[in-house]
Amino acid sequence: MFKHILIPTDGSETALKAVRAGVALAAEIGAKVTGYCAQEPVPVHIYGEGYVADKRMVAEFEKRAAEFARNAAADVEKAAKAAGVPCSVLVTKTALPYRGIVDAAEKKDCDAIFIGSHGHRGLKKLLLGSVTHEVLTHSKIPVLVFR
Repeated sequence: MFKHILIPTDGSETALKAVRAGVALAAEIGAKVTGYCAQEPVPVHIYGEGYVADKRMVAEFEKRAAEFARNAAADVEKAAKAAGVPCSVLVTKTALPYRGIVDAAEKKDCDAIFIGSHGHRGLKKLLLGSVTHEVLTHSKIPVLVFR
């Protein structure tokens, strides 16, 4: 059925559960996986006009964000290696994580996306938004949501 599954993660515990389940699915069906993490850029309000963050501070924020994203994507790689599933990883910088996920799936020629859902409801969902919902809305390939 699926030959190449994109497994995005934000580094959260919820995402890690989805990573494990996505890798297990890939192992069952003989698919390879790509682990993906969207590195969000440092918000402009931190260093924009009228604020005091100097270049070194912004560079440190960028460095830490990149390290976090690499580590999150590496979680997919570790789980895949333990399960004997072929895996590659990708980290891109994007202001819209859902767009990064959809673009990564296209770039890596994936035929499915396996993504976790934090399960926010009501006002919390409205305020926080839902990356998973946006991926479902914009993806042209099947999206499997793990809850």
